[in-house]
Amino acid sequence: MLMQIRERATGIFAYIIVILIAIPFAFWGIQEYFGGPADQKVAEVNGEEIVKRVFDAQVQDQRRYLKSILGSSFDSLYSDESKLKQSVLDTMIQNTLLSDETENAGYRISDNRLAERIQSVPQFQNAGRFDSAKYEQLLVAQRRSPVEFENQLRQEESINQYQGSAVYSSFLPEKDKQKYAALKQQKRDFDYFLIAADANSVEVTDSDVSEYYQANKQSFKTLERVKLEYIEIKQKDIEATLTFSDDEIQSSYDDDPSRYQTPELRKASHILLKLADDASEEQVASALSKLQTAADRIGDGEQFATIAKEMSEDSFSAKNGGDLGFITRTDIDNPVFVQKLFSMQKGDVSAPVRTSLGVQLIKLDDITAPETKPFEQVRSQIENELRADAADKEYIERIEKLSNLTYVNEDNLQVAAEELNMEVQTSDWIVGAELEGIASYPSIVSAAFSDEVLNKGLNSALTEVADGRALVVRVLEHEPAEVQPLEDVADKIKATVISIKAREQLVAQGTDAIDKLNNDSSNIDDVLKQLNVPLKTAGALLRDDESVPSEIVEHVFSLSSANSYPVFDGVELDNGQFAVIKLNDIVAVAESEAKVEAAEWISVQGEYGRREMQAMLKALRETGDVNVFTENL
Repeated sequence: MLMQIRERATGIFAYIIVILIAIPFAFWGIQEYFGGPADQKVAEVNGEEIVKRVFDAQVQDQRRYLKSILGSSFDSLYSDESKLKQSVLDTMIQNTLLSDETENAGYRISDNRLAERIQSVPQFQNAGRFDSAKYEQLLVAQRRSPVEFENQLRQEESINQYQGSAVYSSFLPEKDKQKYAALKQQKRDFDYFLIAADANSVEVTDSDVSEYYQANKQSFKTLERVKLEYIEIKQKDIEATLTFSDDEIQSSYDDDPSRYQTPELRKASHILLKLADDASEEQVASALSKLQTAADRIGDGEQFATIAKEMSEDSFSAKNGGDLGFITRTDIDNPVFVQKLFSMQKGDVSAPVRTSLGVQLIKLDDITAPETKPFEQVRSQIENELRADAADKEYIERIEKLSNLTYVNEDNLQVAAEELNMEVQTSDWIVGAELEGIASYPSIVSAAFSDEVLNKGLNSALTEVADGRALVVRVLEHEPAEVQPLEDVADKIKATVISIKAREQLVAQGTDAIDKLNNDSSNIDDVLKQLNVPLKTAGALLRDDESVPSEIVEHVFSLSSANSYPVFDGVELDNGQFAVIKLNDIVAVAESEAKVEAAEWISVQGEYGRREMQAMLKALRETGDVNVFTENL
């Protein structure tokens, strides 16, 4: 449509069209034409918005991460989507609050620290060294500017510093150390026996099933789901259809053969004396003087390699006589060194120079001049470049046409498909937590369940889900969430009720046994015989002992000391058993005799610091201006 207007509009009619188009763009921006209405906000923190688009992307990333760790357990642990969403939202709110706090507290990250952080990222390295070209390429691929990425890193580093200062500045007094050591070395002498649940003894009636169903209907709702039809444009598919003649490829090569030159290589050796960035003038002068002495020795005929082995502080190259191998202008991030190296003549030894590493003496051993690669060697490269460039232009034209056609014909995809000679595809059923196919993209799931697409039956706005991939979707079928009929879930409910009643019987058995034994501990043999279980002797154990289930040990150490022993108590275990515990004695250690390793005490203080940090985060949440828009989650 826009292409037709551009071709036909002339004179005063053209100016009217331009004004009519410019007005909405001026108010809402051109991105609204392609991307739909502005993002809804899911929260506002101290005036800063957390928008749904970013939130949904974070939820999707967290879901993928948890699935990769938990595997099949993920579905049972996060069957309720709201649990995952709330966790992600809490983290985003916390980070926003922390960012404000660090800004107000004056935390700043130096340029040197930021550079170190970026250069340490493996994805930005080539053969173990930072590659600025690779850094820029990866950011472009993610549609992020260096300024945006570096600001994010500054924020992360500031938050890390802030949290670290809170955690590691906390301390505990010496008397607490002695108390901790005494408690750590205390032992509990106990016996126990286990009672197992007996599901076979449980009777469940139809009335029990119906009663549970009525009380828990919301637990048996199906998930709302949609089936989509969509038109998809992939730049890679376009690229695969394009071909170029030998003449076209040769012509591209002839236009600028210099593009296919190998870089100039310079073989270098060096002697390095390391210095910190903030080295004093005296330290710099001393290092320069030492290297000048080395330069004088070389001038008097001594071998560069011999002196490099003797005094260079670059241990890797020193053992090879300072040899760094062949280097291009972009191989190393040391501008002064590179500038000096590429201004020298073969065989030259430089004067000592101050660089980002310290002070260096540089020798240029050899030069390999750049060469233009022959046509046959780069033919496939040129063809790929031509194909990628043409596919990029074709892709942009097609998505513009698709956007126009599906906007004008907002209630169907057929017109656009016929006009573009494309296929309307159909998805599988999609629910909000879907991760397969086109539903692996949060923006598509969000569009599918939006009011315009789901309820009004309109086409979605054109959405670019990845570089070179764009879709327009519409709902083909919709199944709202609804409570499943009782007959469909009766078996599941019966199993649940059996489990609940068996657990109740188990706890009742255990509680009854504990009451009998606390009233008369001499009844223990009768109780064991009645339950047909053996008594297990644990003996005197430390609280970190692993010879007994941890749930039992933890409960034993939660029991208070008594005037007389034994003391009976119990705990329900995760495996469906109930443990009845017979505490025989508490074996205490005097505080004056208790010892704790230094490393362990540091760990304890760190844990205390982390608790202080959690308290600080809670205070920030309570005092901050935080508004959550649950209807947009």
